[in-house]
Amino acid sequence: MTQHRSMFRLLLPLMAFLLINLCLEAATVQIPEWFNLTAQMAAPPEMGQSVVVKVKLQALIGGLPNSMVRLILPENWKADQESLSSGELKEGSSTELVFNVTPGSYLTQGSIVVEAALSVPKTELIARITRDFPDSAAGMNAAVTAWPAVSKRYADIAFAMFADESFYPLSGDMWLSYDDKLAPEAGFRGPAYLEDTLVTPYQAQTDLEMFDKLQNYMKTDPQLLEKLAVSGIDINSKRHDQLNGLYVLAVKAYQERNFAVATGFIDRFETQLEPSLAKAFESLKIAFANLKGLVFWAQGQKRLAEDALKKAFYANRKHPLQRYVLRNIGLLTLSGGDRDTAAQMFNLALPFKKGFTLLEKEAKLVKKAE
Repeated sequence: MTQHRSMFRLLLPLMAFLLINLCLEAATVQIPEWFNLTAQMAAPPEMGQSVVVKVKLQALIGGLPNSMVRLILPENWKADQESLSSGELKEGSSTELVFNVTPGSYLTQGSIVVEAALSVPKTELIARITRDFPDSAAGMNAAVTAWPAVSKRYADIAFAMFADESFYPLSGDMWLSYDDKLAPEAGFRGPAYLEDTLVTPYQAQTDLEMFDKLQNYMKTDPQLLEKLAVSGIDINSKRHDQLNGLYVLAVKAYQERNFAVATGFIDRFETQLEPSLAKAFESLKIAFANLKGLVFWAQGQKRLAEDALKKAFYANRKHPLQRYVLRNIGLLTLSGGDRDTAAQMFNLALPFKKGFTLLEKEAKLVKKAE
């Protein structure tokens, strides 16, 4: 009986959360989207280098007659064609438009805006609204009727430029924290590591405790995992929060030079990362192995640091994050006076990303000093 009461206490906040969300959704019914417009770059933009921009347009409700899609580019950027025609799209079908874009100037941050002039399928929209939202149909249909025949809609590709790495799309595939206490000599930054600034240590600790409780409940109730899935709770997402929480706490301990605590969190991650999950959490695994190397390095154990960093590299030698790991190995060997190995590591890291400006500078400095 106690277990059932505890389980009820666990599920009660979830049920309340879902109920509130349903009520909010009912109170804020919106006109359904009748199209889907997305855009992305095929690769990170580099100065003077052509990059492919892919725009996908899909008709969700009603068909779309021939539509014009154009790019709004930053100043001094060029495209082989700034506008393309989508052709006619039937309901449920989609098309992909490809542009070639060349950056001609640096920006601290910016975006490529995609503008599509779309004919509004009013008849089909009104029919769908009348069917799916009978209680709100009158007002929604009046709004659709008042729309212009052609509506301009937009998608955005955001990117940023950092002094260390030139242009890069805004994504998680970038480490922007450096331990300058370990910088080998003047003119160099210290080794790079991932720091999740969106999750506080308090939230990380809460995620760990909640997942531990969830695991205990799962041991006592074999059907709990199925019940959670039916309720819309993704156990893999909760596991990610737990493992990422371990990383956040490990980084905090490392930054505070509490190396024993940091090592404890790293060891716990390595113990709990099951082989079947290694691929799904590959980026986090590399970040942990890299941090482990920095912990050894900060304690003066350079041989163990090099072994840990090499293990991070061999986890997946083609992973984009290896540009950081190889650079860190180079800095480590450089701190020991081995310029030849450092130069080799820098040269191995350079092909992972054009425009890795910090690394380019460091490689030139090492070569110049030889």
